[in-house]
Amino acid sequence: MTALMRFILLRPSTVIFSVLGVGLVMWAFSILGEDPGYLLLHFANVTVESSVVVAIVSLALFVGVLFVCYRTIAWLFDGKGSQRRAGKKTTKGLVALAEGNWSNAEKLLKKSAKKNETPLVNYISAAQAAHEQGEGDRRDEYLRQAHESTKGVDIAIGLTKARLQFESKQWEQCLATLMMLKDSERSPSYGYVIKMMAEVYVELSDWEHLVELLADLRKSKVFTKDEFLAVSLQGYQGLLKRTVRGLDQQAELNQLRQAWVQVPKKLQKTPPLLKEYCGCLVALSAGVDAEKIILSYLQKDWDDSLVVMYGMVTGSDAPQQLLFAETWLKERPNNAMLLLTLGRLSLLNKQWDKARRYLESSLKSRQNAAAFGELGRLLSHVGEHENSNECFQKGLAMISEQLPDLPMPAAAPAPKPIPVTPEKLVSLSDDTPIELSKDVPEMKVDDSPKSS
Repeated sequence: MTALMRFILLRPSTVIFSVLGVGLVMWAFSILGEDPGYLLLHFANVTVESSVVVAIVSLALFVGVLFVCYRTIAWLFDGKGSQRRAGKKTTKGLVALAEGNWSNAEKLLKKSAKKNETPLVNYISAAQAAHEQGEGDRRDEYLRQAHESTKGVDIAIGLTKARLQFESKQWEQCLATLMMLKDSERSPSYGYVIKMMAEVYVELSDWEHLVELLADLRKSKVFTKDEFLAVSLQGYQGLLKRTVRGLDQQAELNQLRQAWVQVPKKLQKTPPLLKEYCGCLVALSAGVDAEKIILSYLQKDWDDSLVVMYGMVTGSDAPQQLLFAETWLKERPNNAMLLLTLGRLSLLNKQWDKARRYLESSLKSRQNAAAFGELGRLLSHVGEHENSNECFQKGLAMISEQLPDLPMPAAAPAPKPIPVTPEKLVSLSDDTPIELSKDVPEMKVDDSPKSS
């Protein structure tokens, strides 16, 4: 009834013709009611006699039967009927795909692909459904059929294939697909292609090719400034690490310096890359060069992570290194990382009391595991084992705060406390691990108990 009313409301002419039709029928029957008339048909040897009313009704039924037969024959021999049925199956398949019913979606889309007007949609969607089921071979076969079904869709099919390979972590296959697409620099999808290539290079740790791709990434502007900076730093950091391997120390050092020269001047001034380069220099026993580079940066700018590293490298003049760091204390008297660095440099210069004051000041400003570790080691060497153990325990407690809450066995009886000297503590106050200083000279002091 609702559909009928909507049909009538949407077509006002239907109401007019219906009213006229009813009026004509009533007028005709009123006339025939007075004189029903007589109809005689004679054809060859056949004679048919009937009233006019019966003849009209019979004629109407005959026309109706002819119309039904025509519609049936048209439906049976209509070539577009199969297309409409295929379209309905395709719609059901797409709905199943959206609902996550991968198996049913693949089945419906595959069956209706050949008879659908747009088989490309079926094959690509079926490839997605097969991919979600982990069927890589069927996925690739659907993509091949999609390529054959429609002309001029090479890039679209290639991008779909690369994206699905990327999601499956098939890095080498994905890279091969993207390399073929990269040849079309005028393609509107070129930026998307090289962006995905950069992500694949990161996954493969292929820093050389990632650095080579940076120029195209900058031109295409597919990354924001911050994203491009992060990708650039990642590429050059990986490149610096890769140079320090497989050769003798002097050759590695030469390669490292050559790689650093290739880094753009702007990036050479970024703390993460400076820290990576200086870390590689220290690993190759070139701490003097690292100290000069860090000092040059800190005299113009400031970065806590580089300040911490400055306290862990040994320059050519240890007393002068301490004096430089103490000049920064005037502007940043409560900087915990600077105080930690001053404590380490004091240890390097064998100024034990000063080192203790700096480390204690660092912990007063902000507690961190590295400062607890350095102070605990110092106190252990001067015989204050109880205070030393307390520092180590506090440092370890800071690390254990990040451990998940898991079931533990019943606590065993506590043993007699002994001095703890861990080799390394991780600072939770910084984003990067901070090692205990290894350049501190061995302190030879009397370990006999001190009188209070």
